[in-house]
Order: sequence, then structure tokens, then C-alpha cells
Amino acid sequence: SLLMWGNDSENIDNMVFGPFEQQYGVDVEIVRLNTDANGIVSRLVAEAENPRADVVIGIDNILILQDQARQVLEPFTPSNLDLVNTTLVELLDEEHYIVPFDFGIVTLIYSTDAMNVTTHPQLANLTFEDLAEPSMASTLVTENPHLSSPGLAFFLSEIAVYHGILDDDWREWWCSVRDYIDVQEGWSEAWAKWDSDPTRNMMVSYGTDPAYSAHYTGTAPDTAVALFSYNAESYAWLQIEGIGLVKNGPNPDLAKKFIEYCLTEAVQSHIALNQWMFPANLNVELPDVFDYAVHPDEVSPLNALLPATLIKSNLTSWLQEYDLIMTA
Repeated sequence: SLLMWGNDSENIDNMVFGPFEQQYGVDVEIVRLNTDANGIVSRLVAEAENPRADVVIGIDNILILQDQARQVLEPFTPSNLDLVNTTLVELLDEEHYIVPFDFGIVTLIYSTDAMNVTTHPQLANLTFEDLAEPSMASTLVTENPHLSSPGLAFFLSEIAVYHGILDDDWREWWCSVRDYIDVQEGWSEAWAKWDSDPTRNMMVSYGTDPAYSAHYTGTAPDTAVALFSYNAESYAWLQIEGIGLVKNGPNPDLAKKFIEYCLTEAVQSHIALNQWMFPANLNVELPDVFDYAVHPDEVSPLNALLPATLIKSNLTSWLQEYDLIMTA
């Protein structure tokens, strides 16, 4: 039996693993934790002395910077890694503790039933300064950066803009909005709030959400993306989610074959309409509904304004300062 930890977002159908099970005579057990990617790392750390998992999916390009994430993973270079965009591989982890599984942008979405560029012109070229206005901040729901990967991506997006573009103190923005924004525990909780509260019309989410909306309604999407705009350039945070080999897992050889299988079109072709992310495999053809999605190639990545070394050395203190601001 092969055991894989995953997160609680929509995942590819278990049926896609049938051919792998038949080929190797095993049962693939998928365990989807009711947590965000941070919780997955915590689970692996807790089981480090006696790992139950063989493979992990969902650790992203921020979490892999943490020492504890690397301590529970084993570097592995799949023989078919050439199926994956080379740039993604380099941006995620050059040592291959994890390799790309899917990718997309973390940005702001809004309900077009409640707001649009006519009622809120700033949406067309949104800045963090615009978002700090009480009338805008009071519409926003985001996620806890301690507990949520999109919440952490948004937190770092704000620091990236203030550090790399505005050359200003990032703390001031959070001081301005703390009494107006709604911070939920994770993405699922934020989505529930955004979907049910008529006053919360903006949310930190993904650039594929309009495609999701169009797919399930069968009409033009009722969700739109608001990208951050500075100096006539559009920005968003690039999230790359990886798949990796658990250190000292019970079935290492089988796990390596499974990782290679997950990079093939047999699995990758199901990512778009199930994970609602872009597949890492270069050969996968996207469904038509993804014409509504914002592809990462259409924006400048905010990650480039905040080097990984800077994040690794400062993230703990940044989050501590965030806590002081939000609880003041």
C-alpha cells in the first residue's frame, strides 16, 4: 500500500491512479488532511521517527524554504523531469526535495455581481494603497498567513511591493487595514465567508477562479481577478506546488515510480479541472474554460522582488511583527 498526504482542496480523481496500481500490483491510498500545506509539514514532522507516508503533495515554493520541511524529505530527481517546465523546477527547488506538480497565481478575486470597474475603478489598476482605503479594505477577506499557503503568499506579496517597489515600511499597510479586513483561518473558511457575506466581495484566492466559476455555472464567470498594478505592470504571487519523496518512507522505490507517474499526462491532464491549477507538464492541453483564467505568464511575479534568501532569514520575525500589529 502506498500512502500519500495531500491537502483538503479539490484533488484529482482517485481513478487516475488505477493504471499505476495495476502496473505495480499495489493499492494507492490517498490521505487528504483537513488542513493547509503548513499542516501537512507539521504532520510529517510529527511522524518523522516512523513515517507512514511515502509521497507528499502540496508543499510550495515558500514552505520548502523552511528547514523542517527539508528535514522530512529526501531529494529525488525523477527520470522524466524533462516533462516539466525547467523554469518552474529552478524556481521551486534546485535540489529537488520537491519537484513541480502544479502552479498558479495567488491574487485577489471579486464578485462581479457586487462590484466592477465601473463602480470601483481602482479594480482596473489596483494598488495596495487603494486596498488600504476603508471602503475597499472592508470588502476583503483573506487567510491567516500562519496557517494558510495563499494567506502567506498574500502576506509576502504585500511585503514584496513595499520592499521592492514602494521602498516603504510594509507594516503601515497592515496597521491601516487591521480594523477592516476579515482574516479567516484558511482558504476554505475564507471562501465560505466570501460566498455567504454580502459585504465581503473581495478575497485572496487564485487566478483560475473565473475558470472555476464558468465551468460550474455554464455561463460567463461571476468572478473576476484584480491584479496589483504598478508602473503599468501587473503583478501577482507565483505559487508552485510540489510533489516530494518522504524521508525514510516505507516504500521508497515505489514512491519514486509514483512521483514519476504523477508527472505524466495520465495524472497531469486531470489537474486543471480538479485542482484548478495549471499542470506542470508542458505537454498537457488546457481545457477551453481556462481561457478565463489568468496564466502566470501574463503577470510579473512578485516573488522576484523578494529573494528566497530574504524570506528564509526574515519570515519568522515578519510574522511576529504581523501578530503584534493585528492583536494591538
